[in-house]
Amino acid sequence: MSGALPQGFAALEQFAAWALPTERARNAKTNASTMAEVQAFYDAMLRALPGALDYLNGFALDAMPEPEQRLLDLCLAAVEAAMAVEMFGAVNPPYLMPVERFEPMHDAWAAARQEAAS
Repeated sequence: MSGALPQGFAALEQFAAWALPTERARNAKTNASTMAEVQAFYDAMLRALPGALDYLNGFALDAMPEPEQRLLDLCLAAVEAAMAVEMFGAVNPPYLMPVERFEPMHDAWAAARQEAAS
């Protein structure tokens, strides 16, 4: 998926599969990954986040070009990975509700984005 991210973020290309458009999809990706995969993604994103967020601040959320949207989706996926790494130390801790029961209430903007792209 060469060229999928904006120039300057090529080091994150290996994590392109994490650039998912909804919170539910990002949660599912995290939960379907091994802890080692989540940790590798988290570590890479932790280094890249300050520069990525500074870069993305130059774009309107509702009119973001595709490469920048993928970068934003990676940043949002880092939040899901952070939960596993920083809070739980596990991908699927036994004391959490199953991810398939999770109903995000603020994914409406992502759904609208997907509909507009269709």
